[in-house]
Amino acid sequence: MTRIAVVLGRGGHTAQTFALVDYLGSEFQYLYLIGILDSLTPKKIKIPGKILPVIPPRLLPQDSRIMSVIRTLMTLILSFVYLLLYRPRIVISCGTGLTVPIFLVARVLSINTVFIESMSRVESLSMTGRLLLGKTNLFVVQWPNLAAKTPGATYGGQLL
Repeated sequence: MTRIAVVLGRGGHTAQTFALVDYLGSEFQYLYLIGILDSLTPKKIKIPGKILPVIPPRLLPQDSRIMSVIRTLMTLILSFVYLLLYRPRIVISCGTGLTVPIFLVARVLSINTVFIESMSRVESLSMTGRLLLGKTNLFVVQWPNLAAKTPGATYGGQLL
C-alpha cells in the first residue's frame, strides 16, 4: 500500500488538506505530521493513519528568533527520523509554515513533495509558498490568476 505523509497545520490549511485526503480516499496509508501542541487536529482525522508529532518552528507569536531557529533544527531532526523510518512515497501540504523544514528533509531523502497553496492566497503567495516555489515536485495554486503570475505553479482548482 502506498504511504502518503500529510503535513497538517491549523485552521483553513487543515480544512483544505482534509478535503484533499477525503478526495484521495482510504486506498493509501497515511502519516499525519502535526504540531506537537495541536490537540484538535488529530480529533478531526476521518481516514486513520499514524500521527507523528513535530515541533513547529514558531510555537508562540512572541517566540524569539533564536528559539525559532532551535525549534526549526528540532523539526528538521524529527522529520528526518520520521521520513527515513516510514519512507512515504510522497509528502503533501496545503500551506502551513510547518511544511518548510519537512519538505527540505523530504528533498534530501528524494521523497516527492506536493505543495498546494492555500485558497486564501488569491493575488500572491504565502511566505511558505515563496520559500518552496521551485523546490517541490509539484507546486499547485487554487486560483488561475495566481497561476498566471507564478512561473512554476500549476493551477489545480479549489479544494473546498
